Amino acid sequence: MASTTVTLTGCGQDTGTDGAENTIVENVQVTLPPSIKASHPYRCEDNSVVTIDFLSDDVTINLRSEGTISQLKAPAPGEAFTDGKHTVAGDEAAIELTRPGKKPQTCKM
Repeated sequence: MASTTVTLTGCGQDTGTDGAENTIVENVQVTLPPSIKASHPYRCEDNSVVTIDFLSDDVTINLRSEGTISQLKAPAPGEAFTDGKHTVAGDEAAIELTRPGKKPQTCKM
Protein backbone atom coordinates (compact mmCIF):
# COMPACT_ATOMS: atom_id res chain seq x y z
CA MET A 1 0.00 0.00 0.00
CA ALA A 2 1.18 3.42 -0.85
CA SER A 3 0.97 6.16 1.72
CA THR A 4 -0.16 9.62 0.77
CA THR A 5 0.87 12.73 2.67
CA VAL A 6 -1.45 15.69 2.46
CA THR A 7 -0.52 19.13 3.73
CA LEU A 8 -3.38 21.48 4.47
CA THR A 9 -2.80 25.21 4.49
CA GLY A 10 -5.18 28.13 4.74
CA CYS A 11 -6.06 29.69 1.44
CA GLY A 12 -4.27 32.96 0.98
CA GLN A 13 -3.24 33.36 4.63
CA ASP A 14 0.25 34.17 5.71
CA THR A 15 0.83 32.10 8.83
CA GLY A 16 3.11 34.78 10.27
CA THR A 17 0.42 37.47 10.65
CA ASP A 18 -2.50 35.49 12.15
CA GLY A 19 -4.93 37.82 10.35
CA ALA A 20 -3.58 40.90 12.18
CA GLU A 21 -4.02 43.06 9.08
CA ASN A 22 -7.77 42.65 9.50
CA THR A 23 -7.86 43.75 13.15
CA ILE A 24 -6.30 47.20 12.97
CA VAL A 25 -8.23 49.55 15.26
CA GLU A 26 -7.94 53.26 14.79
CA ASN A 27 -7.96 55.64 17.75
CA VAL A 28 -11.43 57.10 17.24
CA GLN A 29 -12.94 59.65 19.64
CA VAL A 30 -16.44 58.58 20.65
CA THR A 31 -18.71 60.96 22.53
CA LEU A 32 -21.21 59.18 24.73
CA PRO A 33 -24.63 60.71 25.35
CA PRO A 34 -25.09 62.36 28.75
CA SER A 35 -26.31 60.14 31.57
CA ILE A 36 -29.32 60.81 33.80
CA LYS A 37 -28.11 62.79 36.82
CA ALA A 38 -31.50 63.00 38.59
CA SER A 39 -35.12 62.13 37.85
CA HIS A 40 -38.04 63.84 39.61
CA PRO A 41 -41.84 63.71 39.35
CA TYR A 42 -43.72 67.03 39.60
CA ARG A 43 -47.38 67.76 40.30
CA CYS A 44 -48.65 70.77 38.39
CA GLU A 45 -51.39 73.29 39.21
CA ASP A 46 -53.87 71.49 36.92
CA ASN A 47 -53.20 68.28 38.95
CA SER A 48 -51.28 66.63 36.09
CA VAL A 49 -47.97 64.87 36.77
CA VAL A 50 -44.80 65.24 34.71
CA THR A 51 -41.42 63.60 35.22
CA ILE A 52 -38.16 65.27 34.34
CA ASP A 53 -34.82 63.52 33.85
CA PHE A 54 -31.97 65.99 34.39
CA LEU A 55 -28.99 64.91 32.28
CA SER A 56 -25.34 65.20 33.26
CA ASP A 57 -24.46 67.80 30.61
CA ASP A 58 -26.65 70.37 32.52
CA VAL A 59 -28.22 71.62 29.26
CA THR A 60 -30.53 68.68 28.43
CA ILE A 61 -33.64 67.27 30.10
CA ASN A 62 -36.15 64.59 29.16
CA LEU A 63 -39.75 65.67 29.85
CA ARG A 64 -42.25 62.84 30.26
CA SER A 65 -45.77 64.20 30.07
CA GLU A 66 -49.11 62.68 29.06
CA GLY A 67 -47.50 59.50 27.69
CA THR A 68 -44.87 61.23 25.55
CA ILE A 69 -41.18 61.93 26.01
CA SER A 70 -39.64 65.16 24.74
CA GLN A 71 -35.98 66.13 24.93
CA LEU A 72 -35.47 69.81 25.73
CA LYS A 73 -32.21 71.76 25.50
CA ALA A 74 -31.00 74.96 27.15
CA PRO A 75 -28.55 77.34 25.47
CA ALA A 76 -26.41 77.32 28.65
CA PRO A 77 -26.60 75.81 32.15
CA GLY A 78 -29.16 77.62 34.32
CA GLU A 79 -31.26 78.88 31.39
CA ALA A 80 -34.73 77.65 30.33
CA PHE A 81 -35.02 74.35 28.45
CA THR A 82 -37.09 74.22 25.26
CA ASP A 83 -37.83 72.07 22.22
CA GLY A 84 -39.91 74.71 20.42
CA LYS A 85 -43.18 73.36 21.88
CA HIS A 86 -42.46 72.93 25.60
CA THR A 87 -40.51 75.20 27.93
CA VAL A 88 -39.22 74.33 31.40
CA ALA A 89 -37.61 76.91 33.68
CA GLY A 90 -36.68 76.82 37.35
CA ASP A 91 -34.72 74.49 39.58
CA GLU A 92 -35.20 70.93 40.74
CA ALA A 93 -37.62 71.91 43.58
CA ALA A 94 -40.16 73.80 41.43
CA ILE A 95 -40.47 74.44 37.71
CA GLU A 96 -42.48 76.70 35.43
CA LEU A 97 -43.86 74.50 32.62
CA THR A 98 -45.33 75.71 29.34
CA ARG A 99 -47.00 73.08 27.10
CA PRO A 100 -48.76 73.48 23.74
CA GLY A 101 -52.37 74.59 24.14
CA LYS A 102 -52.07 75.16 27.90
CA LYS A 103 -51.27 78.19 29.99
CA PRO A 104 -47.91 78.24 31.82
CA GLN A 105 -48.10 76.69 35.27
CA THR A 106 -45.96 75.96 38.30
CA CYS A 107 -45.15 72.34 39.10
CA LYS A 108 -43.62 71.20 42.40
CA MET A 109 -41.87 68.05 43.60
